[in-house]
Amino acid sequence: MFVSKQAIMEFDPNNPVIKLCVEGMNVEGEGNIREAQQLFQQAWNMAGNDFEKFTAAHYLARNQEDPNDNLKWNLEALTHANAIKGDGLQGHYPSLYLNVGKSYETLRDMEEAARHYQLAADSSADLPAGKYTDMIRSGISAGLQRVGKAAPMDEAVTQLIERWCERKDLKSLAAVLPAYVGYLGTESDRGKLLSAFSYLSAMRCLDEEEQGMVEGVVKRLNGI
Repeated sequence: MFVSKQAIMEFDPNNPVIKLCVEGMNVEGEGNIREAQQLFQQAWNMAGNDFEKFTAAHYLARNQEDPNDNLKWNLEALTHANAIKGDGLQGHYPSLYLNVGKSYETLRDMEEAARHYQLAADSSADLPAGKYTDMIRSGISAGLQRVGKAAPMDEAVTQLIERWCERKDLKSLAAVLPAYVGYLGTESDRGKLLSAFSYLSAMRCLDEEEQGMVEGVVKRLNGI
């Protein structure tokens, strides 16, 4: 589950359904999973509109022992999110699709998993920059890789990452990993990867062979 307690606190804190979900998150944080699930169930039973049902279902999906129940509640959350008018929930769709994709993957329905991971990737442009977005995009990228639908990556990029990991070249990894880990193949993603490799090329901190590989990556990302 990828939506944090902080995210739900952005909703109306006086709403009784929201209060129950926040209380559930607090209890879960203390390790009381069963009590947390009971609070989320109470929230669902109390929910009276699509927004409240979306919120309660989103949290009810947490820690379900049966993967079919996990899928059920993630789909319930998505259904009620779709029924809400306006753009207020756009930033939640990458997480919603990611959760549904993981549910399908757990149940070995790779076709539906891949479809929802791609929907998550397509909707990720609505996410603002920040650590939460980095986490979501990393999860989407990993999901697409697991189902064999990852965006094509320049082979030299992967080779360089493997080399730097092997010898613990932290400087090179720090420059490139943020753009690499969440890479989904969009134009924005290619731009971030280009900026990272251009910066690394300008640093000239690598040996001749790797410097040449980095410059080659920059040229190909520039379409040269």
